[in-house]
Amino acid sequence: MARPREFEEEEVVKAALAVFWRQGYQATSIQDLVEATGINRGSLYDTFGDKHGLFLEVVAYYRRQVTARRLALLEGPGSVRERLARFFDEVIEFSVGEGRLLGCLMTNAAVELAPHDRDTALAVAANMGAMEKTFRRLLTAARKEGDLAPEKSPRDLARFLTATANGLRVMAKVSPERAALKSVVRIALQSLD
Repeated sequence: MARPREFEEEEVVKAALAVFWRQGYQATSIQDLVEATGINRGSLYDTFGDKHGLFLEVVAYYRRQVTARRLALLEGPGSVRERLARFFDEVIEFSVGEGRLLGCLMTNAAVELAPHDRDTALAVAANMGAMEKTFRRLLTAARKEGDLAPEKSPRDLARFLTATANGLRVMAKVSPERAALKSVVRIALQSLD
């Protein structure tokens, strides 16, 4: 008879998220994960298969928690411009604050792993797709309500805003100057005019 688990999987994933986010995939060892999560190697392998399996769980958790929370800012009250400004303000504040050295886990994974890891590429693409879809839904509604000119393409703008959000996170890792990041957002919001 197998012993019952003595840990919560979600707590392990959250602890692993902190390590992967801070160090990146390649620089994170199994020992780092054992120490951060408090579970032994056997339990880690039994539950997640290997480091890569745990990383994919971390990416899924990040999408459900971090990305979903940020995208929810677009669902709130206000005009399309106000909602986008709120979204990008949150991206900037995190990027120059507690997330300054972390960047975006999805962007980090896209750069580090996606070119040679199909599973990571698919997970990152799904995350970006969710962001683009949310932007597109918001922009399509804005066009129907007259808040976006009829000649503006919600699809094209959604792709541009997705690229802008990811670009801000990369830019902030190198140069976390609030004014510079806000100037990028100002130009991005002008694309709605």
